Amino acid sequence: MARKPKEAERPPEPVRAQEETRYPAAGLLNSKSLSGYQRDFAKVLLTERDYTLQEAKAILDNYFKGGKANGGR
Repeated sequence: MARKPKEAERPPEPVRAQEETRYPAAGLLNSKSLSGYQRDFAKVLLTERDYTLQEAKAILDNYFKGGKANGGR
């Protein structure tokens, strides 16, 4: 007769990476998280329908803080 494995004998459940929450671009532009960026320019740069907070910040940082978009100044 096969025995049922005890808790300690079971392999651990695989850790699943949680998907990051996506927000509408308009909502991000009005958020405190992006309040340090010039809103009119940010609106032009965030052209997709929605972004994660990290994606939006990366796009804005790339432009406003000397990324490739403005020649690396």
